[in-house]
Amino acid sequence: MKPICALSYFHRKIGPMVWYSYPENLLNDNLSTRIANIMDQQFTEGFFTHSFEDIITMNYYFEIESDWARGNNDMLMISIIFDEQTNLQIEDRIKELSIEFSDKLKSNEEIYTAFHIGDINNFEEDEQEKIIRNNELVKLWVRELYWASVELTREKTEEERLAELLSKEFVFLTLRKLSKGPLPLEWMKEWFQENFPDEDFDEIIQTLAQKQLIFINQIGIVERYILLLKEVNAERIPPDSVIEYIDETPELIDLILPKVQEYFSRYEMKTQEELEEDSFLLFKIIGDPKKYNVLSELRNGLIPRDKLPKLVSKRNLDALSKVLNFLKEHNIIEELKFKDERYIILKTNLQVTTAFPEYLRKLLPQEVKPVVADKYNTGTTEKSKQKEIAEILKDVRKKGIKKTKEEKISDFLEDLATKSNQKSLSKKSFNSNNNERDEKT
Repeated sequence: MKPICALSYFHRKIGPMVWYSYPENLLNDNLSTRIANIMDQQFTEGFFTHSFEDIITMNYYFEIESDWARGNNDMLMISIIFDEQTNLQIEDRIKELSIEFSDKLKSNEEIYTAFHIGDINNFEEDEQEKIIRNNELVKLWVRELYWASVELTREKTEEERLAELLSKEFVFLTLRKLSKGPLPLEWMKEWFQENFPDEDFDEIIQTLAQKQLIFINQIGIVERYILLLKEVNAERIPPDSVIEYIDETPELIDLILPKVQEYFSRYEMKTQEELEEDSFLLFKIIGDPKKYNVLSELRNGLIPRDKLPKLVSKRNLDALSKVLNFLKEHNIIEELKFKDERYIILKTNLQVTTAFPEYLRKLLPQEVKPVVADKYNTGTTEKSKQKEIAEILKDVRKKGIKKTKEEKISDFLEDLATKSNQKSLSKKSFNSNNNERDEKT
């Protein structure tokens, strides 16, 4: 659901018209006329919605003071256009953004000059400069409103949702703790409350279970274990855009490729601890909407640094500059000078992956490693797995020996591995017997 942002203006000779829309050239003539005519239905400042067929519009009508208009007022209407139904929460936020937009125009005493760009030849030179300057300023504000609407309505990707969850330190460290192997629920809760006393253990466990990242197995009435079903990792990979530069701008490769190669030669030498720290940093980057938006844009190609002041306002430019400096500091992006212009490129792309944890992979037959666990299926598979784990845990408990936590976990995993090997041997024996029977036949 990508919106269109349109600013309508009541021209004293033509009547209501869409003065500017963004993205440009997406609003056809028919829809443009219908949007402009909505202005005739509103006589007082305010927010309202209007629909035709599958099109939903959210509109805000307002007036600005003008020295060049009859009655000293220009009539304007900002519209956000959607091609599908939205919820009330989005509607309320669009209303807030529209009011902010109108206040921005009202606060500039010369902004009315922007709407006379079509008659610019009828004005003196100094007035023409005002018209051009304010014309660009209003268009810039419309574009900013569009991007704010996109960020508001854009559905997050799966990698964003996972990264947002793991960007919380207590979630990240909880999953890392479980990556070593199954743990009794009471031990895990004790560890969690000791390290994160301000967080809700039951709530986070419920969230992780709903995401199918963990599995809670209950033995009898009291004994419960937590098993990690999916390891979630954030890692760096070479950017695909490098390949595009080879085809489209081959001379750029001599500048980009050495920097990418140099970084990844160092990245491959990182220790496991350094990789885990880096993984947590990457989760925080992907989970941050502003940083993720920059990352998404750079995945599509270069961003001309010198043109940024023309694309965004001063306030947004300052915020964007902070994001770019952060990404540059952490080796996500690189700044290059090419043909007397500065460009921002993606130095390392980021990706979020899920896989079976290592302690589970060790129990799988050698020929099927590694296994990617993109989705965990519930149902009969879950029940049979629960029954199998229950039998193993019962066997551990029947030994009747009081052991330390570490010994219990060690024995539990050994039993789990033994049972898996027995199944494998049993299967081989079964296949062998079948082969002998076939030969006799």
